[in-house]
Amino acid sequence: MAEPCRIILDVDTGIDDAMAIFYAVRHPNIRLEALTTVYGNTEVEIATDNTLKILDLLGRTDIPVAKGVGRSLLKPFTREADFVHGSNGIGDVELPPASRGPVDEHAMDLIIRLVKENPGEITLCPVGPMTNVALALAKAPEIAKLVKGIVIMGSTLFHPGIHGVKSPMVDANLHNDPEAARMVLRAGAPVTLVGMDVTMKTLLSSAMMREIEEKGDHAARTMMKITEFYVASYKQMHPANDGCPLHDPLAVAVCEDPSFVTTERMFADIELHGEITRGQTIPDRRPISRHLFNAEVAMDVDAPRFEKAFLETMLRV
Repeated sequence: MAEPCRIILDVDTGIDDAMAIFYAVRHPNIRLEALTTVYGNTEVEIATDNTLKILDLLGRTDIPVAKGVGRSLLKPFTREADFVHGSNGIGDVELPPASRGPVDEHAMDLIIRLVKENPGEITLCPVGPMTNVALALAKAPEIAKLVKGIVIMGSTLFHPGIHGVKSPMVDANLHNDPEAARMVLRAGAPVTLVGMDVTMKTLLSSAMMREIEEKGDHAARTMMKITEFYVASYKQMHPANDGCPLHDPLAVAVCEDPSFVTTERMFADIELHGEITRGQTIPDRRPISRHLFNAEVAMDVDAPRFEKAFLETMLRV
């Protein structure tokens, strides 16, 4: 087996974040070095508590969790995702109290330290707003050349954006902190964007959920109970869907196996000022701009193969 993929997962846990944590913990070729938390699907305090509870559920209290920032670079956080993730961020399912708290180290400092201690080995995977990663890159810009890569759950070029915001072509993570997203894209690190163009082609179907409920352990069954809220929310937004997309798990999967997605290299920037385009990913694919190209952007996904891998990973113990 190849050397394990070493990941720092930056989460705003969140139902699909919880599934991403499951995938990272249970995949045989992923080593989850640490989790860092950020605002987004809920407040950073709740996201941190949820992250610790999910790790308890998985029996992985050895993995450090570092709390990060609770707001974007320019404005206070406003909670807007209860209709997708529930009032507690995990589908209103009550898990036992967390057995521990986060480490004393701030998320951005943990990122800087682990990347410097392991040059060329660590993949950063932010699946919430990119504020922690942007702050780490601002404080220690040299880590842009020391990370193995940054795989971001965020962006949309063609798929309609999220509901409830002015821009019709923006995802939640970039919407929450466009300035941070631009900083990360312009830092000079190897970046892959895994956005709604591909994540919305993936599906945790009702048949997959039933199989996990029937064959999975207590942790996997609990994860499916949490996911029921997410599925119901997506059913309201996308009535034809039989299940829910696997946004954050796909980003984690791409860290370990980039061949799940087909990418195109381009210059990706973030609009900061447009009245109805703030937070939108602006692609420059022109050959004349080739010297500026800064990101691999996922354009298509082998959804059946990824969904099979997700199911197999959820059923591992």
